[in-house]
Amino acid sequence: ATVSGNGAYPSGPFTPTASGSYYWTASYAGDANNAAASTSCGDAGETSTVGKTTATISTSATSATVGGSVSDTATLAGGQSPSGTITFSLFGPSATAVCSGTPVFTSTVAVTGNANYPSGSFTPAAAGSYWFVVSYSGDANNSALASACGAANESVVVKRATPGVVTHASPSVPMGGTVSDTASLSGGVNPTGTIIFTLFGPGNPTCRGTPTFTSTKTVAGNGNYTSALFTPTLTGTYLFVVSYSGDANNAAASSACEAANESVVVTRVPPTLATTASASMTLGGTVKDT
Repeated sequence: ATVSGNGAYPSGPFTPTASGSYYWTASYAGDANNAAASTSCGDAGETSTVGKTTATISTSATSATVGGSVSDTATLAGGQSPSGTITFSLFGPSATAVCSGTPVFTSTVAVTGNANYPSGSFTPAAAGSYWFVVSYSGDANNSALASACGAANESVVVKRATPGVVTHASPSVPMGGTVSDTASLSGGVNPTGTIIFTLFGPGNPTCRGTPTFTSTKTVAGNGNYTSALFTPTLTGTYLFVVSYSGDANNAAASSACEAANESVVVTRVPPTLATTASASMTLGGTVKDT
């Protein structure tokens, strides 16, 4: 700065590239009538402190059905050429936001500037609510950051799978025969629980009231499950209804009354008729048949 008399002289501006403490010195060159003068390093009022930049971080997690994968994305903005790492931690399942103890999943990515950073993918083994927490490590010029437990967009709902149940009753039979039903369970995620076969009839098209027969089978995975055999004591049309109980990871499912392939007709038994006529005889005698 050029001196033109006593007064205040500002320096030019300077933009630091690193945080920390900076120390000013000022030197006056002097002239023919004035001696040179200077300040010392560390003089009072001659320290400029450059703090770390406080970036912002926003997040957006994905939800899924059990058996599918979930992930999170963190958007780092406002940092000063940020480096370091972002760590994603997933907690749960729990009914409320609880982010303590050992996370069920962690993923760490390297930071190379302000940008979007996706986590790795994780496949939960159980349905329920999960909670992501995101932490930015910070670096020499940028402060560390962390999202709060239960932060907006950081909850993940893992829904139960929706299995399908396809049923097929045995063919119609005559009185005295046996009937049964088979249910094919598919689309479940390691399903457990039970399948209950309920038979109504004859003459009960609404499937209400006390069933004629029930049979319960234990579920151990997707597959075919067949009811026990039942011997009807009346002719007519019978209707099967099948109900899968569901479990922690699979929703319940059932067939409707009068669903396709769920009716069985029990028919009357035609009697066997055998005859024997009396032997031949002369005119005037009598004949008969048995």
